[in-house]
Amino acid sequence: MKKFLYIVLTMLIFLSANTKGSEKEKIIKNLEKINSIKFNFTQTTNDIVENGNCLIVYPKKMRCLYEEEDKEIVVNDDYLFLINRRENKNYNYNIKDTSLGVMLDKENIIEKLSKVEKFNKIDKNIIAIIDLNSQESIEIYFNSKEMNIVGWKIKNYDKSNLEFLMKNISINVNTSEKFEIPK
Repeated sequence: MKKFLYIVLTMLIFLSANTKGSEKEKIIKNLEKINSIKFNFTQTTNDIVENGNCLIVYPKKMRCLYEEEDKEIVVNDDYLFLINRRENKNYNYNIKDTSLGVMLDKENIIEKLSKVEKFNKIDKNIIAIIDLNSQESIEIYFNSKEMNIVGWKIKNYDKSNLEFLMKNISINVNTSEKFEIPK
């Protein structure tokens, strides 16, 4: 009886490990096929909620238009440009070594995901936590059915959080977007 119980437990552990490994493999294979993502979003930063729509084209290109503000974000390679039409000001930031820089570099995401040992399941999402350093991390959300990315949560060095949830997602959309900075 002990031997039988040992065999059953060993098989359960083995099957559980294989299931987790296959989730990681499916997520990575799915990411490898994605060239662009178009979606609506809800962004929450320190209790401030903003909505809009975005287009990401790998590698390192993004345009987000915010609904309720005259605000737009354009990322072209390692630079983020924030256009605030209400204040008639533009800001630019180097994002090369930031959490957003990681999220917009598909090869970097895949490399970091391949090193994640444990994926968590919460509700209908699979969550991978990537530690960038001792103070910063990214939780990347994937839906458990299609294994598509559906959002992320960034924990910054200053302990602030930014959660970015995607909906109405279209993958590999044809676009002629140039990601040019408006003048």
